[in-house]
Amino acid sequence: MSASRFRLAGLSLFLVLVVLFSLVRYLHTAAVMVREAPFIDFAHYYTYATVVRLGGSPFDPQAVARTDAQLGLRRAGAPANYPPLFYALMLPWTVVPFRSAAVGWLLLTQACLLGALALTLRRVTPSSPVGVAAVLFVALNFQPVIEDMALGQVNAGLLLLVTAAWWGMRTERPWIAASAVAACPFLKAQYVLLIPALWWMGQRRALGRALLLMGAGLAIGLATLGWDHHVEYLRYVGNLPEYLRTWTANLSPRASLHRLLSPHGEAPLVADGLTVTLDALLVALVARAIPRRVAPASSTFDWAWALVVTAIPLVSPLTEEHHLVVLLLPLALILLSRWDMEVLSGESALLLGSVLLVGSRYSLERFPAFHQGALSLLATGKLVGTACLAWLLIRLLRESSTASREWTHT
Repeated sequence: MSASRFRLAGLSLFLVLVVLFSLVRYLHTAAVMVREAPFIDFAHYYTYATVVRLGGSPFDPQAVARTDAQLGLRRAGAPANYPPLFYALMLPWTVVPFRSAAVGWLLLTQACLLGALALTLRRVTPSSPVGVAAVLFVALNFQPVIEDMALGQVNAGLLLLVTAAWWGMRTERPWIAASAVAACPFLKAQYVLLIPALWWMGQRRALGRALLLMGAGLAIGLATLGWDHHVEYLRYVGNLPEYLRTWTANLSPRASLHRLLSPHGEAPLVADGLTVTLDALLVALVARAIPRRVAPASSTFDWAWALVVTAIPLVSPLTEEHHLVVLLLPLALILLSRWDMEVLSGESALLLGSVLLVGSRYSLERFPAFHQGALSLLATGKLVGTACLAWLLIRLLRESSTASREWTHT
């Protein structure tokens, strides 16, 4: 065997071992969760969907209290803070006992995660073994995925939707792209921002279909749940609970600024003003980086869509760790397409920083000293990692746009 073949065989064996080790660890974690996790967020969905099934209003405290007493579940204590149609979509799960429904939900989320990875790996070519192994390693060790799984959250489904939207536009299947985009805001309201992003990128066919399907979804929600539920939900969104401003699990820039300035008297006003300024700056940077018309079958579209997906958690007033599951799409696109980037470069530093900061397991939430004031900045690692990823994508977009213009001129 020649030296080059020997090195290739050694590298292949090393990559297989890394992926298999991560897979065994991941499967063990999933098995432990099936046995022990309370799935408190899925219990939230289950409880409020049960209220709807029994003919009550999710915003009626008495109806919710009766259902809580009947089910006896440990659930997330938030009110009905999901888009109304979401609870209608959850109705089928409530005809199954909670524990069986929770395990079925866990299996569904794993199918969504696998589907998103499969779509990405199938579309991005050529796929180097190193890039594929890197994607699988990151996905199997990504702490937001573990957090999402333990809570029984819906973010793996959201990852599949944003990936399917990208894949649908990449492969000229506008109805698939539009269906995925239209479904996203009914899972997490902040993903309505995908609509103006489609308009900015000139994806008119997908945009028109997405608006049509969103209208149909809204009509179904109104027919199922009525006006009152929608009005109460809009009131909730327009006046978010006060505790979210400094809640330590809220990683958003808004919450980070409120925690930073909380020892000062005028903190809420100043923090909100700075948040608006930062949001406007981020939107301007994203809009400037993304060309007005992007060909879907291009690397420019990949980076543009990845940047939009990355920017949404940065402008959302509520971003928790499990919300960052969607960042697996931009990370996968970069690892598959740019796996051979120079080790000692700005790009590799931003990529490594974002993977470590977003994907690693760490938390300062148990230490009260980091809950407010200047020390609270040390607890913004995942926010900084997301910002690093956004900046890397902006750099890749600029590079791609420059290369495209040079090719056009030649």
